[in-house]
Amino acid sequence: MQETDPLYEFVRTVMLEVMAVLYANGQRQLHVGAMMRLIGVDEERAAEHDDDRIDIDESFAELLNDVNIKHLLQSRIPDGATIH
Repeated sequence: MQETDPLYEFVRTVMLEVMAVLYANGQRQLHVGAMMRLIGVDEERAAEHDDDRIDIDESFAELLNDVNIKHLLQSRIPDGATIH
């Protein structure tokens, strides 16, 4: 998949948006299998990555600023919601 591919750009944006909401709510890891399911990867293939995590470190806020979606750092998960 190339960076000029609209599907690549869509998936990249969705991943960054989900990561931004997690980061804004104090979560510092992204569950790879769960993300794959969110973007439509089939269960069998996503399950292969259930033990994989992506660390969301402090430089992530800078990345969001660079891609112009820093506003997502203000996103809050409702009280009582479960984050898997």
